[in-house]
Amino acid sequence: MQLTRFTDYGLRVLIHLSSQPPGVRVGLDFLAERFNMNRHHLYKVSQRLSQLGWISSARGKNGGIVLEPDTRQKNLLEIISELEETMEPIDCKGIQCPIASQCKLQGVLGLAAQAFRNVLAQYRLDDLQQKDLQMITKVLDMA
Repeated sequence: MQLTRFTDYGLRVLIHLSSQPPGVRVGLDFLAERFNMNRHHLYKVSQRLSQLGWISSARGKNGGIVLEPDTRQKNLLEIISELEETMEPIDCKGIQCPIASQCKLQGVLGLAAQAFRNVLAQYRLDDLQQKDLQMITKVLDMA
């Protein structure tokens, strides 16, 4: 499954903010430069994160964005589901496909997408801050 750039930016912002001490504000210009992001697109992402109540923002000399404390406990499935327009890998409805009556691809991709969602649901934003290899080990053990 491929995530949109919007979701990629959103995850990068949330991960960076969660690595900061509580209450530390980070400027969008800093984030845009640090992660090589389009500033205009980053602004849209930060607006959405703010609308969701996951970050708060302030303008001015001491302005920037800061992570809301409860956001650290959100699981990755919840975050990605809010940022992605769809979590479905393929949509065969409404198209004329000569193999549609015999094709099992949609079912297989549906199973893969469910497995993807199941893994995302197991991890919180805060888990991405662990310095050990526990998360990677769990993923590799599943393979």
